[in-house]
Amino acid sequence: MEERFGPWRVERRVASGALAEVVTARRDGDSTAVAVKRLHPHQSRDADVVSLFDGEIRLTRDMAPHPRLVRGLDAGVADGRPWLALGLVDGADLRRRLDAGERPAPATALARVLDTCAAVEHMHGQGWIHGDVNPTNLLVDGAGQVTLCDLGVARRRGEGGPVRGTHAYMAPEQVRGEPWTDATDVFALGVILWELIAGQRLFFRGPTYLTMAAVVDAPAPPLADTALDAIVQRALHKDPAGRIATAAELGALLRSYSAGLS
Repeated sequence: MEERFGPWRVERRVASGALAEVVTARRDGDSTAVAVKRLHPHQSRDADVVSLFDGEIRLTRDMAPHPRLVRGLDAGVADGRPWLALGLVDGADLRRRLDAGERPAPATALARVLDTCAAVEHMHGQGWIHGDVNPTNLLVDGAGQVTLCDLGVARRRGEGGPVRGTHAYMAPEQVRGEPWTDATDVFALGVILWELIAGQRLFFRGPTYLTMAAVVDAPAPPLADTALDAIVQRALHKDPAGRIATAAELGALLRSYSAGLS
């Protein structure tokens, strides 16, 4: 039976999290499918969750467009549930691909991180820290290009507050509730790059408290490639003052490293 949701004809469910789910959908008479993120019914009755989602809607729709960053198209409320329509990326998120056994070649891993660096750099240029850069929020299309999505926990540069994000990709200052800087997202980029090259998880330990403790205290084992490891270890410095400062700087270092391989 066809599911209707406000102006949308729902086609399939793509993902579901604690607060919301994402479906593909079309408007009547429109041949273009979009991704619609909608709060779960019980979360739609929580004023704090609705306020957080409203912030995501405003930021996603107001953010200047970038080819590697999710596009906000429209928003509204249907059946008491707020929704946000997004440009649809035809592909799977990086977490699913890795869990399915995909092990990208080093050049592919670098390309995916460079795509993400570009999206993060774009957000930083507008004064925003993403705060949740992790493989689930990296959508890989058929051409292998990455789109960064989910701006739900983003904050203005320099803001602190409640601990939010995906624990295994948080920076130590994020775990401690300290202000976020550009270097906060650089740490997450470093975790992703380390995992893509090493073929295993870095800080994930199962229980949240063990994962967060590892983020704060556990070192990253060295990668076999010493030149690349030097970059990754700087991105993963526990102290943001000692870390690669910006996504732009990390991207430049990785491009220089890649050029040296050819």
